[in-house]
Amino acid sequence: MLLSNGILIAFEGIDGTGKTSIISALLKRLTDDGFSVVTFKEPTNETEAGKKIRNSYFDGRASLEEELQWFIDDREWNVKERILPSLAEKKIVLMDRYFFSTACYQGVRMNDDWSGILKTNRLKFPEPDLTIIIDVDPRISQQRIVKDRQKSNTFEELDYQRSVRRLFLEIIKKDPIGIFLLIDGEVPLIEIIDSLYLRIKQFIKEKEIEK
Repeated sequence: MLLSNGILIAFEGIDGTGKTSIISALLKRLTDDGFSVVTFKEPTNETEAGKKIRNSYFDGRASLEEELQWFIDDREWNVKERILPSLAEKKIVLMDRYFFSTACYQGVRMNDDWSGILKTNRLKFPEPDLTIIIDVDPRISQQRIVKDRQKSNTFEELDYQRSVRRLFLEIIKKDPIGIFLLIDGEVPLIEIIDSLYLRIKQFIKEKEIEK
């Protein structure tokens, strides 16, 4: 099914919210419906900057300035090489994290200045048509992480996750640009997938009517 234009949908939220599983299920359903869909994850495994970010999960975090630059560098490659070409081919792009994660995770280290990070990213990168934020209490997300992973990383400490979650919720209320959909990530996964599938299908329909 060919769209009039590509559609960029970002999935955001703290660690352990189920984003990756949700995206995988939606990819299958939308593809089965005949849409051309691709999924990308940030940070990538394709750039030196992305690899540095992933190594810092376990080796210890870099300075805020270095960390922010790594995300920018990695995202520049991702946007140029994968996201923009996919949108030009009129595909639906499902992002497992995008610049709102940077705004929240690094914003905590900048005295909660998420707006400055968003401004920097918006000057360089395309705005998502829709940003879906999966919200889960950090205590629950921590339980999921401990259950599913052999070891946690430096981005997953409980107090830090609480602060990151607070910024995600603050962005929804105060950011004047983004189009957001807040989802309760504590209900059964299949309910989240069913609900999002219907909402995304409706969103696509509305976008097509607009054009």
